[in-house]
Amino acid sequence: MKAFIAISRLIVGSLFIVSGLIKCNDTLGFSYKLNDYFAHDVLNLEFLIPYSLLLAVLICVVEIVLGVALIFGLKSKLSTTLILLMMLFFTWLTWYTSSCLEAQEVAGKLGEEFNKNCVTDCGCFGDALKLEPKESFYKDLFLLIFTIPLFFFGMKNKIPVNSKKEDLFYMVTSLVLIFGFGVLVIGWWFTVLFSMVLYGVVYFIKNKSKGEWLSLLAAYVLSLGFTYYCLQHLPIKDFRAYKIGNNIADEMKVPEDAKKPVIEYTWVFKVNGEDQEFVTNGAYPEVNGDYVGVTTKVIEEGFEPKILDFSIESEDEDLTDYFLSADKLLMIVSYNILSGEKEGMTKLKKLSDEALKNGYTVIGLTASGAADKQKIKSAYNLDFDFYLCDEKVLKTIVRSNPGVLTLEKGTVTQKVHWNDIEDLEL
Repeated sequence: MKAFIAISRLIVGSLFIVSGLIKCNDTLGFSYKLNDYFAHDVLNLEFLIPYSLLLAVLICVVEIVLGVALIFGLKSKLSTTLILLMMLFFTWLTWYTSSCLEAQEVAGKLGEEFNKNCVTDCGCFGDALKLEPKESFYKDLFLLIFTIPLFFFGMKNKIPVNSKKEDLFYMVTSLVLIFGFGVLVIGWWFTVLFSMVLYGVVYFIKNKSKGEWLSLLAAYVLSLGFTYYCLQHLPIKDFRAYKIGNNIADEMKVPEDAKKPVIEYTWVFKVNGEDQEFVTNGAYPEVNGDYVGVTTKVIEEGFEPKILDFSIESEDEDLTDYFLSADKLLMIVSYNILSGEKEGMTKLKKLSDEALKNGYTVIGLTASGAADKQKIKSAYNLDFDFYLCDEKVLKTIVRSNPGVLTLEKGTVTQKVHWNDIEDLEL
């Protein structure tokens, strides 16, 4: 059992640190996911929406601190209790999400109305690792196998503070696990580098001051500092399809030889006064009866492009292909121009004028209406037009309002937060 508890501490602690770092890297994206859950047609917790960013920061930073507490054996009663509570909550949340999707599918088959909105991705690992809700649920159930014993041992004070020798063992072994998941699975070396710095600072403070709270405070400050940096600039690792180097047009294409989805069609006919079902792969069945209806079920997913809903539209036409073929395009993104940061909006005039002088085509993308666009253009004396794009897409493109991208024939060459507009090379 002692060996099992050691393994549990290493697995849960290391995974909490990596998971927390991924969300700290893109806390704004995590807050958008929380908003999806808070919506009235999901959990109906709309009163929490104004606090979603604060909650996102708190959750991801605490996740890292709890991981550190497990690795070093700090405040084991409190840390194991909080970890169990978090795991129980997220296990329930992933169960709720997967159950919602299943209920939605059943309602569709029965032709019944389904009033709830289902979140399709829990956001457990942000955009770094996409898991189906059911996969996330099974992952959480697996982690509970380790978390529950940790809680009982922690409550009995059977997880003491590490000795120096134990610290070295747990740090090295944990770094190996973080390398396995953070680098080999996620492809992000920073998880290892940050953890090395984090462990070094905590080890030094713990063994010099003998203070558990001071050690955890150091972990909190480091994690919060990293989170703040990413919020004031952009995520240091971009896991999305709009990252620098990607061609947006290419990411939207479906290759000719792409895998097609396997779909099962269930046809319902009234035969001799009774409803009967006939299953085909899409062909209309030859049945002597009256057609009632048909439902479909995806048996095997086909190829899906990474970018699905991106468009650049005026009030009259779709200009996506036109602008993505431009040699030099400066794209200013503001999903809601009325809520854009004032300091960032004031920088757009100088930026756009300089870009136009250097031969760039300059456009804005927003989900705001015509009246709002005209109001902002007049307020900041902007000499470029704003075009329409879906709000969720714009939030995905850049984690800043406003944010700026430069493109060459559809390939993203630069992307900056409004704080870093001066760093653009035009």
